[in-house]
Amino acid sequence: MKNSFRISVKEPCSENYEDFATTSQGGFCESCQKEVIDFTTLSDEALVAYFDQNSGKTCGRFMKSQLKEYQTHQAMNTNFLTKGIALMSFSLVTLCATPDLQAQEAALVNSPLRTEIGAVQRFEASNRTVADKYTVIGTVLDEENLPLPGVNVVLKGTTEGTQTDFDGKFEFPRPLEVDDILVFSYIGYGKKEHTIEASESEIVDITIRFDLSDIELMGAVVVGGAYKTKRNIFQKFIAIFK
Repeated sequence: MKNSFRISVKEPCSENYEDFATTSQGGFCESCQKEVIDFTTLSDEALVAYFDQNSGKTCGRFMKSQLKEYQTHQAMNTNFLTKGIALMSFSLVTLCATPDLQAQEAALVNSPLRTEIGAVQRFEASNRTVADKYTVIGTVLDEENLPLPGVNVVLKGTTEGTQTDFDGKFEFPRPLEVDDILVFSYIGYGKKEHTIEASESEIVDITIRFDLSDIELMGAVVVGGAYKTKRNIFQKFIAIFK
């Protein structure tokens, strides 16, 4: 039984995914007349489940960090049982030490604890003020800490926004409030979000970094490289009862 497989995209597609017509699982590419499934938001478990059920040809959109080797559900379940047996063994060994630990815990509970806050600290905490609206400025960098010009900066749920300049800097065109979310998007990278938090300063300066793990790749999916791992002693023991 195969315990793992690898996902790869041998020939990345140059089409712009944002131009595709939206479908239930992703977007439709007019160039190749195929549906491109968007896997970028799926967890590792969801990816394994999908390819366990779908062995045919698939055209997909991935983050670069998703193109790697995955364990099948059977391998993950076996690992879980192995860890369970090890945990049971450890529990038996430590059972004898329980009375001593309970005695120590009781001593700690009975010991008086003191928490003191100075009058000056209370005064400073009560007199801190936060701004109602914020002027948001910032810089967007790539994986080599170089500025990224032309990055779209949009307030989530609206069409309001701006772009970074040649030095990767931007200033949002209007003041923002706490919990407003800015969405950063750039061709070839996955989107990034930043939530505005309460601050004592009316000017909020943020730095956004796009790294290699954010790079999006799209194209025909190749699933391969599966192999059978060597069983350890716990796995052999479990196999006796199957």
